[in-house]
Amino acid sequence: MADIFEEVEEGLRQDKAARLWKKYGVFAYIAAGLLIGGVALNEYLDSQRSQDLEAQSIAFEQADRALADQDYQAATTGFDDLAQSDVEIAPLAANFLAETRLSGNADRDAAIAALELAANSETPIGKLSLMKAAYLKSQTASRAELETYLGTLPEEESEFGALALELIASKAAQEGDTEYARQVFNELRFLANVPEGVSQRAVRALAALPAAAASEGEAAPEAMPAETVETDDIPEAGEAASIDGDQPE
Repeated sequence: MADIFEEVEEGLRQDKAARLWKKYGVFAYIAAGLLIGGVALNEYLDSQRSQDLEAQSIAFEQADRALADQDYQAATTGFDDLAQSDVEIAPLAANFLAETRLSGNADRDAAIAALELAANSETPIGKLSLMKAAYLKSQTASRAELETYLGTLPEEESEFGALALELIASKAAQEGDTEYARQVFNELRFLANVPEGVSQRAVRALAALPAAAASEGEAAPEAMPAETVETDDIPEAGEAASIDGDQPE
């Protein structure tokens, strides 16, 4: 009798499983298909990315070769296509595009525009591009304009922050604000993460700046009286002659 009940229960379980599979089995097929499709998609994307990177590298090398050969038109076209795209090599291409425009026809504004394609305050190459553009702008921009252009970069405790401060201090000195320039150059001697070259230039800049003017409340230092130098008595000419035994004429 027990065997009969077990067979009935087994039959019910199989029937229930069959009904569940019939009802939800399609989802299992979908899940399996998504898994297989996801693996295939990843493999395709990896392969496609490798092909894209190879194509970008070839295009970059061709533009770089054109720049070396002073074929500025071909170099500009090649670098510009890469810089205007969203490919990984675009920021680097923007920097080379700026170099091409400076070397080809000394177009500073065009070089700045190229650098601004990659300039930002987040990535290292973005900060480098921003600093390069700021250096080019500094020839005509005021200190206030440079401070606005650089944004928060001068406040950053990094090599790029130190370079930004150095540029602003140099512009302040050029505009005649030597007190502010002296303050910033002094800070650059002791701040952390300041490149050695920046520290050395800060020392040279401080030495070249005019001496700080004394404030109104400070009295000018009094001149020290000249020291009296004691010397041996110098004999008169006649006395010297008599000592030597010669008679004056």
